[in-house]
Amino acid sequence: MERSNEEATLFVSIAGYRDLELPQTLEDLFAKAKHPRRVVAGVLSQLALGDGYEYRRIPEAWKDQIRLVTVDAASSMGVCWARHRVQNELFDLEDYYLQIDSHSRFDQNWDVLLIDMLARCPTEKAVLTTHPLGYKPPDSLTAPGMPVLTASRFDKESILIPKGKVLSLPPEGSMPLPGAFLGAGFVFGPGRMVREVPYDPFLYFHGEEVTMAVRLWTHGYDLFTPTRPVVYHDYTDRGRRRHWSDHVDWTGINQRAKARVRHLLAMEPSVDPAILQGLDTLYGLGKERSLMAYERYADISFVHRYIGTRAADGRFPLRPRNPQREKLEKSFEAIHLNNEWKSAETRSGPGSTRNASAGLRAGLIDMLGQLRIRTLLDAGCGDMNWNSDLVHHLDLFLGFDLLPDLIESNRMLLGAHKNLFFNAADITEEQLPAVDAILCRHTLTHLPNELVLKALRNVKRSGARHLLATTYPGKENRDIAPGQWRPMDLTAPPFSLPAPRHLLPDGESKNGCFLGIWSLGDW
Repeated sequence: MERSNEEATLFVSIAGYRDLELPQTLEDLFAKAKHPRRVVAGVLSQLALGDGYEYRRIPEAWKDQIRLVTVDAASSMGVCWARHRVQNELFDLEDYYLQIDSHSRFDQNWDVLLIDMLARCPTEKAVLTTHPLGYKPPDSLTAPGMPVLTASRFDKESILIPKGKVLSLPPEGSMPLPGAFLGAGFVFGPGRMVREVPYDPFLYFHGEEVTMAVRLWTHGYDLFTPTRPVVYHDYTDRGRRRHWSDHVDWTGINQRAKARVRHLLAMEPSVDPAILQGLDTLYGLGKERSLMAYERYADISFVHRYIGTRAADGRFPLRPRNPQREKLEKSFEAIHLNNEWKSAETRSGPGSTRNASAGLRAGLIDMLGQLRIRTLLDAGCGDMNWNSDLVHHLDLFLGFDLLPDLIESNRMLLGAHKNLFFNAADITEEQLPAVDAILCRHTLTHLPNELVLKALRNVKRSGARHLLATTYPGKENRDIAPGQWRPMDLTAPPFSLPAPRHLLPDGESKNGCFLGIWSLGDW
């Protein structure tokens, strides 16, 4: 039976490498806890021959609460290897898990403060994480603030490096802010996450934080910034050695680890078994949400080394889990990456080839002039293979698609057009601009009926003058799973739009496909 928070146990993971601060960290950990007897520290202390008593001292008062493994520092493979060993050998299914560095200090009652903050997160699978504020040994703490993680840069080997910025403390009892990045020196969440998303022992240093953030997120965990510091970190080198200072072979380990990061994040595929070990089982991405969905949420692109405004600012939207939307994103991601529609010309499918769309394109360009449509939003713009000619007949063309990678590719290829803008967006949820017309060619046909209705309501709210959408007069509107396809009649239930003012044939006449044109004032 699950224990209440008043009885909950808390495991603290500490991987220390020749660190004089480790004993003081343990002293402060237990001294500042409100319920120290419910706290267990799992410590992997990596020591070298000649490291004296001051490295090895463990607080006598709390020795029964400390699970200690001491290893030869010469055998160490780095911090991720060490954190994996702590999880694998010392964690015993405690209710909560806190990961810190061996040079840390704490606020009073840190244990109940963390549990209370985690309970205020609005999602079931929440994790608190950040780069902690600093302290100066022995215990001079930085003035309180709220450290928020942002995307700093991609290093020369394409590894995303996060950094923190400090905001003013919010009012007491505030909800933790949603985040997208992880600070390895402070990770707090439910104990079950250790088994669901175990630490990857084959990473080294850079890449540890970004891969753990993506792995947690794709396993369904949401990241949040703690509303007060609670844990503090010594950012100097005082009283400790660095792993790479002792190990001449660290560069080889580091290069393999970075290649592993690039493979995991779909930046540079590898076939080296030494790089790939365990990625298809324990240490890969989750299946609840996709890598592309993470990039869209975090406002980054790993392949293009792109950092958007939201990622650089560190302010992320709070969105409740939407399994339908996540399934839709994963479906379209697979279609795009694997060219599942098997067109040699365009990954948007055979219907988006230049030849197949020639008749519709000519009729549509003529209709743009007749209806005086000068601003157009293409919802589901794809790779712009069939529709790029429309740009020359408009003052403004907005291309929306679910896939951030596709959007970034369009920006790179077509960015020279000054009247053309692209954005990753979901037309069923996000506010749409008041353009002259919204185009949904073979977009709604891939959505279940419930999402089609949401999209139509969203289009109506936008203030646009016209809707241009695929319709098959006389067809039955059977329901589908997100990402599948079926012909649909937008004038039939459950959609029941009025008859369109115009019908433009789309493809061969025998397939019964048309682009219907509705005035939004008619419905």
